[in-house]
Amino acid sequence: MKKSSKSQTALVTGGAKRLGHATALHLAAQGYNIALHYHESKSEAVKTAQAIGKKGVRCALFSCDLADEHGVRQLVPQVYREFKNLNVLINSASIFVPNQFGDQDLTLFNSHWNINFKAPYLLSCAFNRLVKQGQIINLIDTNVVKYETKHADYLLAKKALNEFTKMAAVQWGPRIRVNGIAPGMILPPIDRRDDRKQRAAQIPLQKVGDPRYIVSAVQFLLDNDYMTGQVLAIDGGEGLI
Repeated sequence: MKKSSKSQTALVTGGAKRLGHATALHLAAQGYNIALHYHESKSEAVKTAQAIGKKGVRCALFSCDLADEHGVRQLVPQVYREFKNLNVLINSASIFVPNQFGDQDLTLFNSHWNINFKAPYLLSCAFNRLVKQGQIINLIDTNVVKYETKHADYLLAKKALNEFTKMAAVQWGPRIRVNGIAPGMILPPIDRRDDRKQRAAQIPLQKVGDPRYIVSAVQFLLDNDYMTGQVLAIDGGEGLI
């Protein structure tokens, strides 16, 4: 059922592109005002905001480097000052760069940790302090159940986010519900060959996903008020093998 735009606002991180973009457009269609976070993707953010505006709801843009702790700490308070009806936080933004443990240069480790875990942690804590009642949904990764990977620092940060989702649900309930979504092969990789069809042949449902599967999971979590601390694997069964 479509919500009233006067009573709902969602902050979506990484809302200019990919899954954040799809989620922001879906929530706008459901009547949510959108606080759209972006960093370097200003042109895409502007286009997304224009598309959201056509759905009859408000959209405001918030630029923030999620690797910058000072900026991250200010983001939710900035959104709350503009949208007193803020009640949903979607932590969608992330980086995905391959590496293995043992690098003497910790630049990549710090980037993964700061953007993929620390920023969602800080944003969620600020959301809990300011919002009387609401919901947090963290975009995680189906591979958090695994240990062999070519993306070690990325996966370590996502594993931490997976556990934080459950711990925060216990600590902040019943005011704040905290859940997660663990996507599988939903979108093509940005910086390498798209081999999803070949990989999908090895998973139980033998098909590639689509952003619509993620937004339907988001809507399910928002609607089901007897769920918290759960992580939905939207992955065609990939996490089972």
